[in-house]
Amino acid sequence: MASRPNPPCPHELRPGITVCLRCQHAERGVQRAKHRQMLARGGAAVLSLAVIVAVGVAAIAALRGRGESASDKPAARLDSAQADSVDSTSVAVDDTLGLPAAVAPMVAKGNLPAPIPEVATPAPAAPPLPVRTSSVAAAQPLVPVGRTALRDTMVADRAGDTVRVSFDLTLARTRRPDKFEAIVRSTLPQVYGALADSALRALPVGAVARAGDLIATLPETGFHIPIAGGRTIAVWPETRVGRDGPLVVAYRAVASR
Repeated sequence: MASRPNPPCPHELRPGITVCLRCQHAERGVQRAKHRQMLARGGAAVLSLAVIVAVGVAAIAALRGRGESASDKPAARLDSAQADSVDSTSVAVDDTLGLPAAVAPMVAKGNLPAPIPEVATPAPAAPPLPVRTSSVAAAQPLVPVGRTALRDTMVADRAGDTVRVSFDLTLARTRRPDKFEAIVRSTLPQVYGALADSALRALPVGAVARAGDLIATLPETGFHIPIAGGRTIAVWPETRVGRDGPLVVAYRAVASR
């Protein structure tokens, strides 16, 4: 059976380059979209099942409540009859001292002590509000300390909070800002997870090219990607001497606290 041919690459490739990272990145985006669509369908099915179960439980509870209210009617009638008998034999109360009318004159003459006024108890103090702490751990790299193999034969070396991603390969090293940005977008989420993925989705395409010269400026100044909590992930390209001039072969990334 003949294999299905790959679709033609619309990007400009250099001689000898057979694999386009931008096409691979687009294909991964399509696969992620299909995966999210399947998860959404599964979540809708689970939500529908939960609604059906909740309606059934509510109906059973309503039927049980009706049965209990019917069995409690004789007891309620007995309680109302007892309350009526108590009201008919209630003792008259003096409005001045708040005592029965037969006892109030004795208190006024000093024969009985006056009632002790009730002391208002202070209301309990409200519990202290929980103190919100900044989630510093959320900005830490997900890769462990040391060397970790990433997808597309790239490597991440972590030392403390700094991660160095190396791509000194024939098809990866570059002088083009758009290609370097594509590498950052595909590898940084593997280092920082969903935090970096959300930040890169919000970052406009071409932000690296607008940040400065990839070979002369950015290795010194770097560029910053905003993340949640007002923090950033700083990225510095690293270069080495190539046959036709400097080549970007890696980058360093550090998340601010």
